[in-house]
Amino acid sequence: MRRNTRFVCILLFSLASFVIILLRSRMVPAAPPQGKPPAAPSALPTVILRPATFLQMPGVPIPERSLDHEADSNNPLHWDGDTLYLFNNESHPWRSSGPDIEHLGGRFSVDLGAQNNKLNHWIESTWKDDDGTLYGAFHYEPDTICFSNEHILTAPRIGWLRSHDNGATWEDLGFIISADPCAINCQTHSPWDSGGTGDFSFILDRNKQYFYFYGTSYDPRFEEQGIFVARLAYADRNNPAGKVQKWYHGGWAEPGIWGHVSPLFPAERDYHTPDGAMFWGPAIHWNTYLKMWVMLLNHARDTKLTEDGIFITYNRDLANMEGWSKPTMILNRDGILHATTIGKVVDGMMVVPRGVYYGELRAAGDGTVIADTLSSGWYPQVVGTAKGETDKLCGRKGRFFMTGLSRLEITFLKPGEKAE
Repeated sequence: MRRNTRFVCILLFSLASFVIILLRSRMVPAAPPQGKPPAAPSALPTVILRPATFLQMPGVPIPERSLDHEADSNNPLHWDGDTLYLFNNESHPWRSSGPDIEHLGGRFSVDLGAQNNKLNHWIESTWKDDDGTLYGAFHYEPDTICFSNEHILTAPRIGWLRSHDNGATWEDLGFIISADPCAINCQTHSPWDSGGTGDFSFILDRNKQYFYFYGTSYDPRFEEQGIFVARLAYADRNNPAGKVQKWYHGGWAEPGIWGHVSPLFPAERDYHTPDGAMFWGPAIHWNTYLKMWVMLLNHARDTKLTEDGIFITYNRDLANMEGWSKPTMILNRDGILHATTIGKVVDGMMVVPRGVYYGELRAAGDGTVIADTLSSGWYPQVVGTAKGETDKLCGRKGRFFMTGLSRLEITFLKPGEKAE
């Protein structure tokens, strides 16, 4: 999870008088990831991103940083009857609920237990079971990995939780995925991570056999950096300790705790160097229109995780690691900035609409105002807007979010299908 702590003075005016113009981003093909042959472009779906009404998740309030809608991770959703539930995170998860994605409210800090409430947890992914039990997985960041009494540099790991009240309270079932604790680089150029595995999502396959985890490995060993994959048998969901397997050298050959990984999409340059480059922070859903799994990916061009674009990849079978297509860029850096612009500069003052996220602002060179956290483009995800759809399920159209904010609608087109 990533943080910034800058402050500015701003001038507010009514949202009704504020007009935003978005430019449509051209789709640009990505360079082939290392160690994976490219899929045939003619056989792949495409997407269209179109301007849509401003939509921001309730998020987490952080008054000391002038933030009211912080969303510092993937943002899982689930339905229970006619109610949609959402979790946003910033060192601790908050829950909101409502009749649909556009009308969420009543946010509150969830109860992780007396000890976990004092620690740094992000619930990045959830699954609502048929019996009503909600399962979740959290990204945990321990303190004092490299320096005494300091949170960062950290080395994240992943744990498993269970809830019987739609995530108001949680039962910790233990850590299930972590890297070798000795694989730490305290001389890293990263502002955050000395090692570890986190920034992930998980999803249950169509046959309800396995939960598949797609996450980010920040391991000091270059060959283990990038997007890793692990799985947990559905039958082990209530007793997961020691049951997770990691993908390694073509098979499920390593344990979830301290095991090695063979990245699905390996790093292009060592993450721990200033110019480190790799995919990270995957978000995955089943697309009912395409009948395919769809994964969005951040792509960092340096160890500060500066994004050069948002990428997409497709697969028909979660169990087939070779089935993922070559990641393709759907939104470039300019497109990210246009989609996250929240104001303009007038007579040297930064002007933004009243009531909208306005922490950590800065003026861009074109006279617009952007918020550093939002403009990063971090944590892209697709959220279906029909009843029953979530971050895990979407049809032909959905909303495209980055850091909990959406000004774009995403439309999925089958191979060869023409745009409307």
